[in-house]
Amino acid sequence: MEGGEMSVYNIPDSVLRDDFAFFKQSYDDFKNGKIDAAAFKAIRVPYGIYEQRERNTYMIRLKTHGGVVSPKQLLALSGFAKKFANLKLHVTTRGGLQLHYARFEDLCEIIESCHKIGITGRGSGGGCVRNIVSDVLSGVALDDVFDVQPYANALTSKFLGLKDSFTLPKKFKIAFSSSRADRSLATITDVGFIATINKDNKGLEKRGFIVYTAGGLGAKSRLGFKLFDFIPDNEVFLVAESIKRVFDKFGDRERKSQARLRFVAERLGEEELARLIKKEIAYLRQQGGWEIHISHSVSLPPLEDTVLPEMNREEKLWWSRFVSPQKQAGYYYIKVPLQLGDIPYEWAEKLSIALKYAPQGCICFSSEQNLYLRHLNSKLALSLYSLIVEFSPQSLKPTLLGDMVACTGAATCQLGIARPRGALLAIESYLSQRDMKLDSLQGFSLHMSGCPNSCGNHATANLGFFGKIKRKGEHSYPAYNVLVGAFIEEGKTRLGKKIADISAFRLPEFVYAVLSAYMKDKPKFTSFESWLGEGGGEQEIISLAQKYEEIPDFDEDQKPYYDFTSDELFDVSLSKRGIGEENNKKGA
Repeated sequence: MEGGEMSVYNIPDSVLRDDFAFFKQSYDDFKNGKIDAAAFKAIRVPYGIYEQRERNTYMIRLKTHGGVVSPKQLLALSGFAKKFANLKLHVTTRGGLQLHYARFEDLCEIIESCHKIGITGRGSGGGCVRNIVSDVLSGVALDDVFDVQPYANALTSKFLGLKDSFTLPKKFKIAFSSSRADRSLATITDVGFIATINKDNKGLEKRGFIVYTAGGLGAKSRLGFKLFDFIPDNEVFLVAESIKRVFDKFGDRERKSQARLRFVAERLGEEELARLIKKEIAYLRQQGGWEIHISHSVSLPPLEDTVLPEMNREEKLWWSRFVSPQKQAGYYYIKVPLQLGDIPYEWAEKLSIALKYAPQGCICFSSEQNLYLRHLNSKLALSLYSLIVEFSPQSLKPTLLGDMVACTGAATCQLGIARPRGALLAIESYLSQRDMKLDSLQGFSLHMSGCPNSCGNHATANLGFFGKIKRKGEHSYPAYNVLVGAFIEEGKTRLGKKIADISAFRLPEFVYAVLSAYMKDKPKFTSFESWLGEGGGEQEIISLAQKYEEIPDFDEDQKPYYDFTSDELFDVSLSKRGIGEENNKKGA
């Protein structure tokens, strides 16, 4: 039997009926020439529907249940990927899902099909309350304070029913982390909740949250500031809605590059922004109606047999790399690294069938674009080994290779400069061919974005890169800025610092050189961050970038002037850049 009640969000009738009817009418009006492309874009983008570079192809972004989908939903989504998309599901850096290369003529059917399985793309793009992130290890990690996923889903349901959730100055992001390790980057988002326990005057423990606000990643990333040391857990909507309302009033609707909440904090100052938010909280508290119902998941049943099954050598290596014990005795979770965040539809189908009777909440997607399988007893976990390695080649490799993150970049995105997915594959290939003990780098993060907008979360990684344009003579070539030293933990979070740049062409050998230098000194230092400072690692990386700075002249070798996975000169590919799907002055 399936164990436990899965916490999900509910799609209100206003979205299922009214909003979708308006979308279908607008779709028909656009198809029949009654409204222009700009008008239709302002309608489709708040549904998470973005036009890709290739003509008549669209990306559709969907909201998961705080990163979670059920086996039944995954089975249906695999069918959608086969029927409507490019035979894959793509995991985002917020634990959502995307369908790529969908056709215009299928848009309405895709939306309706997703609604039938309890998933929507409403609010997944434009000036909306976006996919609310929940800690991928919420409820299972050894450091877990309490399960925050039900709170993420309750807020999702509430905001989907509010019209002003879709007419904000720009995107509005919310994240929940289940411990101060801050796996969901709550300290770097518009509204961040971090689980904590407080004691009242009688010594009784009470659930609640530390609250951060006005953080975010992008061309101008910013850490959030702490708004509250503690709020009771039943006040999450009261606080989030108040911050949303202040943002709606004070966000810059004219200058989209300055529209995010973090720019309001810079313009007004943190103290004034906090005053306005607290004033709005007091007003809403008096008005009432801010309470929300939290449907907590049913606890896992206790296990009697906790002895590990027999394993061969390959299974033992895989287990040591990717399987970890949960805080519930006898249960385990598996990290399944997904190359470039992609899941082939046929594997999603097989996995959903294999987990049909697993406990609810067992399938969860993470911000590093990987898949986590949770709430498994040891026998079930080991039984999935052959299925996992069949479609996840990274599961046979050190964790570093599967943890590398890249956005889609210029391959599909209108704003992309470089192609980080191709670069990441080249880095993986280069490292795999060298004799490196990469298992010693378990937990090390490498993130890449195709432009400064940070869709690959490059500013949160040990080693981060984002695309840029460089020139040699009359020719442009793809390159990357280099960032180092990010650290994520409540009260200690810091963003990566830009220290150098490197051509895309020389990126694989540069990464190899950086990792080799660190691994050589690693026994002397407690972390990569300490090596950067105490060990002079930062200066060594700068020196390595200078060493690998030069590329051949165009007449000597043209390869550096092409980006990875592109068959066009970099100058030519840049002519296809668009203005971005969210940069209309009127918003979406």
